[in-house]
Amino acid sequence: MSLAIYQSGLLRDDRVATVAAARAVFRAARLGKVNVQLTFVIDAEMRALNRRWRKKDRPTDVLSFSAWDGEAFVGGDDAFMGDLVISVETAARQSRECGHPLSAEVAVLVAHGLCHLAGLDHERGLFEAERQLMVEMCILDSAGLDPQSALSGRG
Repeated sequence: MSLAIYQSGLLRDDRVATVAAARAVFRAARLGKVNVQLTFVIDAEMRALNRRWRKKDRPTDVLSFSAWDGEAFVGGDDAFMGDLVISVETAARQSRECGHPLSAEVAVLVAHGLCHLAGLDHERGLFEAERQLMVEMCILDSAGLDPQSALSGRG
């Protein structure tokens, strides 16, 4: 498994804990020998990406860009799953709202994004949303984090 992390300088003092949490979630997902690129951006960059790819003119917390173009991820040695982009500013706001450290919020966003890269999508309906929530909670629990903090479970 390989997790390439870019622009982690945006994390300042939280960098070590945040990168460790992201790696813990990645290992807990037990995806085998796959590659994921994780990029941290600011809200302005995330807003531009969200506008371009989702037609939503606002920043969001995490965007997933699957290398499998909407198909279910089948894996294989050194397969590239895709890219995860996380807004550090939005994650920091959400971490304050939830009362946990930025590293925990980034872990939640990585778990959520990995589900999307694997082909799950909570926006497809109630069954898929429940399925994604269960997977996110299992990943977070396996990573030693609070499964109740799963993004898909937030109202």
